[in-house]
Amino acid sequence: MKLKVGIIDDEKHAIDTLTYDLIENHSHEIEILFSTTNPLEGVKQIRITNPDLLFLDVNMPGLSGLDLADLMHDVPTHIVFTTAHQEYAAKAVETNVSGYFLKPVQTDDLQQIIKKTKTGKRKQENEKIISGKIPVSDADGIELVPWNEIIYCKSDNNYCELYLTGNRKIVASKTLKHFETNLPSIHFLRIHRSYLINFQHAKKYLKREGGELLMTNGSIVPVSRNSRNEILKHFQKNY
Repeated sequence: MKLKVGIIDDEKHAIDTLTYDLIENHSHEIEILFSTTNPLEGVKQIRITNPDLLFLDVNMPGLSGLDLADLMHDVPTHIVFTTAHQEYAAKAVETNVSGYFLKPVQTDDLQQIIKKTKTGKRKQENEKIISGKIPVSDADGIELVPWNEIIYCKSDNNYCELYLTGNRKIVASKTLKHFETNLPSIHFLRIHRSYLINFQHAKKYLKREGGELLMTNGSIVPVSRNSRNEILKHFQKNY
């Protein structure tokens, strides 16, 4: 699965240069989800897309990269500072980020950080798989739910409905994004803004209504246009 990448830099030519280098040399292993010259728009896009790797300019008007990184402390994203000024690079080293590069970012640096991010993501995924369970908070307390018992999750504003094997349902006091982040992406996919499904419980792809999935509990869930290709790949390979 490709790394999800975001770029925030107030200089458009810097974004264009980095985008070109990433696509030209790493299109087989990364996907650029967003790029923006507006730091506040960048914060919004990070919350929506949850990128694996974020290239973040340090010196920006209004909201610096250092301040933005502080706002994103709860987001499991590998942040790399980019800067044209050596003095800002020194400040970047003092923060809890994956690295910093002087602009223009060199090919070897890109290869290094992509490799580092992929290794870190694999480690996180392996830890999730090995643990095999996820803590789920509801009105009564916290339950350790085996993730292979989760058929799908459905967003309900700031809550999330978990549909489990054995005809069980839990209303969790966490958002769908929380479960998307903390469940292993090798098995779970956000197929719609309101649905996260467990591939192990996907039974049949239905071509009606623009795309739907029949799950093992008999439920039918919608598939967004952007997720359709990923779903079809799943059904066309041995899993």
